[in-house]
Amino acid sequence: MTSPYYRPVKVGLGTFAVALCAAWAWRQEAKPTPVASPFVEARAAIIPTPLIPDLAPPRVAPEPPKISDDPTDAPRIHFTRTFDAAAFRRGNLHSHSNRSDGDSPPAEVYGWYRAHGYDFIAVTDHNTFTNPAEFVTEPQADFLVIGGEEVTMRGGGREVHMNALCTRRSIPGGTFPSAREALAHGVLEIRTAGGIALINHPNFTWGVKASDLAAAAGSNLIEIYSGHPFVPSDGRPGSPSHETMWDMALTEGLDYTGVAVDDMHRLRADRRRVSRPGKAWVEVFADKLDAPTICEALENGMLYSSTGPVLRRVRVTDDTYGVWPVDHNVDVIFIGSGGRVLARRRPTGPESSVAYGVVGTEGYVRARIVRADGKVAWTPAVRVHSTGVPRAIANPTAPQTRPPG
Repeated sequence: MTSPYYRPVKVGLGTFAVALCAAWAWRQEAKPTPVASPFVEARAAIIPTPLIPDLAPPRVAPEPPKISDDPTDAPRIHFTRTFDAAAFRRGNLHSHSNRSDGDSPPAEVYGWYRAHGYDFIAVTDHNTFTNPAEFVTEPQADFLVIGGEEVTMRGGGREVHMNALCTRRSIPGGTFPSAREALAHGVLEIRTAGGIALINHPNFTWGVKASDLAAAAGSNLIEIYSGHPFVPSDGRPGSPSHETMWDMALTEGLDYTGVAVDDMHRLRADRRRVSRPGKAWVEVFADKLDAPTICEALENGMLYSSTGPVLRRVRVTDDTYGVWPVDHNVDVIFIGSGGRVLARRRPTGPESSVAYGVVGTEGYVRARIVRADGKVAWTPAVRVHSTGVPRAIANPTAPQTRPPG
């Protein structure tokens, strides 16, 4: 219905546009200037300008990623340290004299190991520092004695022992509310004294559990095999072996080096089940036989351990881990993070080597050399560094779970 007051008026298009613009301008002047919140300003910064044909920038299509066949453009995968060891010094890092619970004086202990082809020894009596200068009257060019002690503690009612190596004074033990606190005390005292810390026989009286090992961060070494008959190195149902605990620690980022020891207590013949000498040892990577060289190698985990197999050479290059067993009738098992079996190989003949090429997913690589009679050698674990996503491997071998031991 049309209003009686309505009178149509003819207005030109130009006049209408001018009036509309004036009305819009009057409304804008009358309104207060809004202040945008930081959120609105941030949002506005990422909202594109309306695509007005004359003002919008031209759309540029993103370049597709470049694919290069140049191997130098591939993700960088390499071992974090390299070495080539062909000179070794055999030693024992855990032995006792009659100054604690052994049966022979330190000088006789030194004599036995020297006569049986060892290059160095540490007598580590319970809470008793053995100073080599007291028992070695004349230094021998072919045999070295380093200072040591077994720091004997109790934690949470359990036995917790650590060896202090390359020290010059006694380290206090003690009793602590938990095994973790005992380990933390031991490693702190040993390192403060300038020594090298070795975590002893975790499964002795089941004193140290895998979950305790992080408290010993700062230690250099961990026993993965003990010749003591009362130390169950192979574990039991529900309790992992020493070697498995080593893998668990490595997987958690704890850079311990596994060592084998005889934990000698008895040199003399004895019908009882006792810990005798010569059951296990370490082979330190060293050209020279002196305390600074041996202690530095122990500090850096430059050694392999053994209950029998002998290695001629151990070499880690940028991307390959190789071992040269003296006895070619062995299985060489390369092991990675979580205890995964990465490869199992045998030497092709005398003086041949066995090698593993790094892929990038291993976490770390170490070798376990198993002789036909069951004797074992263990090389140090070396971590793998990978930048970016590793390249796919054709027909990868499925990893196998290594049995405890």
